[in-house]
Amino acid sequence: MKKWIGLTLVALLLTGCGKLSESVQSLKRLEEETVIKVKTVNAYTVEPPQDGLTQEISGVISPLKELSLSFARSGKIAQIFVQKGSEVKAGQTLASLDMSVFQQEVSAAQGQVASASVRRAKTLQGPEQHELETQRLQVEKAKQNAAKAAEEHAQAQLLYANGAIAKDELDRLALADRQAAIAFQEQQIRYDELKKGADKLEIEAANAEVQQANVQLTRARQEAADAVLKAPFNGVVASIAQTESEQTGPGSEVIRLVDTSQWLVKLQVDSGQIGSWQKGKMVVVKAADGTEAEGVVSFVAPVMDTATGTYPVEVTVREKADHWRGGMAVTCVYQVKTNNSLFVPVTSVGVAEESYYVMKIVENTIKKQPVKVGNLYGTHYEVLEGLQQGDQIVSSGLSYVVDGEAVKVEDE
Repeated sequence: MKKWIGLTLVALLLTGCGKLSESVQSLKRLEEETVIKVKTVNAYTVEPPQDGLTQEISGVISPLKELSLSFARSGKIAQIFVQKGSEVKAGQTLASLDMSVFQQEVSAAQGQVASASVRRAKTLQGPEQHELETQRLQVEKAKQNAAKAAEEHAQAQLLYANGAIAKDELDRLALADRQAAIAFQEQQIRYDELKKGADKLEIEAANAEVQQANVQLTRARQEAADAVLKAPFNGVVASIAQTESEQTGPGSEVIRLVDTSQWLVKLQVDSGQIGSWQKGKMVVVKAADGTEAEGVVSFVAPVMDTATGTYPVEVTVREKADHWRGGMAVTCVYQVKTNNSLFVPVTSVGVAEESYYVMKIVENTIKKQPVKVGNLYGTHYEVLEGLQQGDQIVSSGLSYVVDGEAVKVEDE
């Protein structure tokens, strides 16, 4: 009997131990499943940047100076003195039209100036002695003619009174008398004027003639100058659009000249970043091949370009970069002062109902934290409200975590 009771107790103990073992195994499996379900996230600790932040904006470079050159007048191209790629200096002759017509016009205008100048000199000098003597003789001759005509007229009057001549003959001699008297007066007036010298009106007329001739000469010389195409600045011939013996005219491009000693980068900066850009600030300009140069902000638009919704900004690169070409894409890196502000990665900020938020990590639990952000600096937002230095937030992948969810920080 005692033996049977002992066996029964042993059986009961073995059964209880088996159930206990099953419970322990079940708890272990539940714990493992819970650990597996806890997500691992990358965290970012909110702190002011140690070395400041930069803004990076892409743009396209172009030569600071690029000009389409054409002749100011029509004509046939006589000669082109440069080739594509030629380096030229300011004032250097690049091409010319047929100059024969223009040279003839200049020569003719020079002749007119010379003739007008001689006439003015003679006017200012007054009559020469031989001119005075010649005119005096003309006066004497006219006087004699007038006296003779008067005498003949007097005799004719006597003859007519006696019926010796007809009335027509008397009238003819009377007319001759009057004409001779008038001629004498005219010659006398001319002689008196010669003795007085040139008057004010004659001098003014002579001066006006010379001035007009000089205007014509200046115009002819300008037309000749317009037939020569010169470089307005130091540069490189980028293209030649026409050939020798071809007809050309104003507005028809012959040569395109660029100045590659300086470059211009045109940027489009959005409203969230434009507040940091200031004229005169230095910028590092990086090309796709890894080369870089230093530039300076030369223009910041005061108003938005409504067509693009951005603010045009220009950066001037004053370093000569022979390996750069117009139209190349570059990146402008702009250093920004942070003033101990707090910044978070763009990937850590979400948007909901027109407000911003981050996923804050508090004791390995996600907490959705509303924030107020400021300007965008490269890949970071400035945080104005909602976070403090030392806070930990999810740095990326916000769509994979929810408010209140338990998480594990990577590498903790």
